[in-house]
Amino acid sequence: MSSNTLYWNRIKVILGVYYCLSAIACSSPKAQIDSAAILVTDQANEARLIAEDISTTTQEPETALKADEIVNLQDDIIETASEIRTELHGVQDTTPWWARMISQLSVVLIILGAIVLLWQTGIGMFIKKIFWAMGLFIPKRALRSAEVDLKMLDENNPLSTRESVAVRRTSDPAYEYALKRVRNRR
Repeated sequence: MSSNTLYWNRIKVILGVYYCLSAIACSSPKAQIDSAAILVTDQANEARLIAEDISTTTQEPETALKADEIVNLQDDIIETASEIRTELHGVQDTTPWWARMISQLSVVLIILGAIVLLWQTGIGMFIKKIFWAMGLFIPKRALRSAEVDLKMLDENNPLSTRESVAVRRTSDPAYEYALKRVRNRR
C-alpha cells in the first residue's frame, strides 16, 4: 500500500471518529432519557400482554398467580416511566461553558479559514477590484498618487516627473523597494 493511500485512509478514520463523537455529543440528554422511557414503556407493555396471555391460558394456579404478579409489576414500571416523562418537561438541557467556547471558536476559525482561502486563491483581490471599480475602499495612498500623476500629465500644472516619483515613493513602501531593485539591475 502506498503512503498516499495510507494517509487518506487515516484521514477517513479520523473524520469518521470525529463525526461519530459529534453525533453522540450533540444529542440532548433530555431526548435520550425520553426515548429510553418510551422504550421501557413499550417493552413493559409487551411483557404485560405476554403475562396476561399466560394468566388466561394456563391451567396451573401457581403460574397464573405469578403471571398476575408480573402484570402488576409491569403496570408499576409503565407508571414510573410515565412519571419520568412527565417530570422531564421541567428539565432543561444546558450547554457547558467550554462547549459554547469551542463552538464559538470553531465559527471564528471557519470564518478566518474562508478569508485566508479567498486571499490565497486570488478571489480576494478580485473582490477588492470590484469595490475599487465602484469607487469604494480605495486606499488614500493610491488616491494621492493618482492625483499627483494627473497633475503631472496636465500641461498647465508645473509639477515635474521627479515630484510625482517622490510622492509615489513616500506613499507606497513597496514602490520604494521595487525602485531600488530595478536600479540595482542596471
